Amino acid sequence: MSIINRIAIFLVSILLLLSINATIVSASSQNYLPFENTEAGRNSNAYMPTYNPSMNDRVNFIKEISNYAKEASAKWGIPASAIIGMAVIESGYGTTRIAVNANNIFGIKIWVTNPDQGWQLKGQPDENNGTVPIVSDFGVDRIIFDEAKRVDNWYRMFSSQKEAVDYLAGTLLQNKRYGFAKINYATNLKNGWSYERASKQYIYEIANAGYNHLGGDYYRNVVGKVMEEWNLYKYDEKTFTDIHGHWAQKQIEFLAEKGWINGYPDGTFKPNASLTRAHAAKILSNFLGLTKTTEPIYFTDVPTNFWGHDSVVLMAQHKLMNGTGNNHFSPNTKLTRAQMAQIFYNAGFYTQPAETTMNSFNDVHKDHYAYIAIETMRQEGIMAGYGDGRFGINDSITRAQMAAVIYRLDQKGWNKK
Repeated sequence: MSIINRIAIFLVSILLLLSINATIVSASSQNYLPFENTEAGRNSNAYMPTYNPSMNDRVNFIKEISNYAKEASAKWGIPASAIIGMAVIESGYGTTRIAVNANNIFGIKIWVTNPDQGWQLKGQPDENNGTVPIVSDFGVDRIIFDEAKRVDNWYRMFSSQKEAVDYLAGTLLQNKRYGFAKINYATNLKNGWSYERASKQYIYEIANAGYNHLGGDYYRNVVGKVMEEWNLYKYDEKTFTDIHGHWAQKQIEFLAEKGWINGYPDGTFKPNASLTRAHAAKILSNFLGLTKTTEPIYFTDVPTNFWGHDSVVLMAQHKLMNGTGNNHFSPNTKLTRAQMAQIFYNAGFYTQPAETTMNSFNDVHKDHYAYIAIETMRQEGIMAGYGDGRFGINDSITRAQMAAVIYRLDQKGWNKK
């Protein structure tokens, strides 16, 4: 290679380096901090984005966070639209220094000095009642603080943005301070609120409880605008990955929207899986809106830490589901069609009982415990038999079948005992 060619390559390399360096300087000059530049630096610059996200960047950010938010919503009941909207506002579509350096897209602080798993944001204003020592004061919003002696600039560091979402939805928003808002959100949906209205109310309530120091009206406004702009409410709709095209898709989605049924953490509903007695108790107690009575109920196989304990007790207190003998409830046993008919009969889902002279199914004799219940449910059009003349008294009920029957009851206006 000639000397001239080598010189040309060298000059091109220098120009490329200068170009790259100029870009870096230009980007950092937009966000000077007081200790970086005493003239142009502003404490408020600490919160500014490290770069201006393009429309494509914003779309990709929402696409990624929505996956985490939907999964978190299924697990912990926090509206997905609220999670995504909060992430956008708090992290500038993932571009703030906190988001870039700590994957902390919600600005979650740790109010101590040098915490484990913490990341320090230098150059921000003092948010600890003026207790942080000042090193140099160059005027309003241009103050250099003693970073080693302040607790208000440490942020929780996450290994990923997914971990940040899980911490927000599964830990922070579940505590006593904010937990009531999740309950209200579910109740509001059951009462017929739209996802938009219920999610905005959720934002309002957690902000008023202390999540945002500017209050509920402010936070609902700014996060709400983002939710509207991107139609984030579509991520709240209770759709499951395994019911598309299923014969009961409409009924399942309707009950899920009402909050009467839930899916699994992996986003599935398992429509063809057999329904257990505990799951049936959970669905029906939700559907009926049962309230606790003072009657003491205890089953030896339903301990207080069992996930369906409260629902089982409610159904027993209201005489809708009984035990299976020897003070057992058999929560994990499959619910049979005869048992389901008896439960609906106990709940009063009929205009009048069937005549004792009826005999519509060849496998249901008059001495069967659920004879009147089965005949009454057939008479009311709530349950039917098979083409071969059987009712299938011992056949198990699937999750989809239960959803379809509950939907039918609701359409008949029988959602109250």
